[in-house]
Amino acid sequence: MRENQSKRQTTDAEEEEMEAEQTESQDVFELLKSDHRRVEELFSRFEEADKRTKAAIAEETLMQLEIHTALEEALVYPAIRDAIDKPDMVDEAKEEHHIAKLLIKELHKMNAGDEEFAPKFKVLGEIIQHHVEEEENEMFPQAEEAGIDADELGLEVAKRKAKLMQKNERGGKKSSTRRKAA
Repeated sequence: MRENQSKRQTTDAEEEEMEAEQTESQDVFELLKSDHRRVEELFSRFEEADKRTKAAIAEETLMQLEIHTALEEALVYPAIRDAIDKPDMVDEAKEEHHIAKLLIKELHKMNAGDEEFAPKFKVLGEIIQHHVEEEENEMFPQAEEAGIDADELGLEVAKRKAKLMQKNERGGKKSSTRRKAA
């Protein structure tokens, strides 16, 4: 039995080490693009889901967006602003976040089964899609070209994201989106 526990501890330690290595070598732009794909997938799943499942998907989507925008605003956008000579691009991205946050706040106050919820959620998805396209096709390539340290920034973002996710899991940032289906 001790042998099994020892093996399990070694396995856990190895997994933690692997995760740390992955985090250390994580390019910030790949990390952000991964977040983008996850949110896009959630918006797609929402369209196909039944009412009860839509509530859970919406809650997850809003949480993911809140964490992602916080990371970009606190760490990524300041680094990009310093790296490229286009402050208007960063300012526009921040304004798009502002609009998304307003919609997120409104969605948190609604029941997922409300008649207005699905259309508002869809509009949020469209705004996010436009925002993602601009980041991935314009902002990120320009930041990479300017020589931003994507690995170092990726490490900072991954660490902060882990803390925010942990806080969310412990209930530090409870979602007020109501799960009522109808």
